[in-house]
Amino acid sequence: MLHLSQARKIIESGDPVNITFWKKNGEIVNASNVVCTSSYFNGNSFNIKFLTSGVIRKIKAVLIWQVNDEEIYV
Repeated sequence: MLHLSQARKIIESGDPVNITFWKKNGEIVNASNVVCTSSYFNGNSFNIKFLTSGVIRKIKAVLIWQVNDEEIYV
C-alpha cells in the first residue's frame, strides 16, 4: 500500500502511470498510460492527460484508489 503523499510523488514524476479512481457518481475509472500535467496541493487535485487520446481530466486526489496497481490510503 502507498500513502497518498507517496502516490502524489509517483503521479507528479512525469512518467506514464496507471491510475484507478472513483467518479463523483461512484463509477470506477481505470486510467491507463496517463501523465500529470499539473497538480494543485491546496485544491488537492491533479490534471492528468491520457496519452492515447490527448484528453485532459481533473481528478481529486482523495478519489484515487490505486496507482500502478498499488492501493492508496490517506
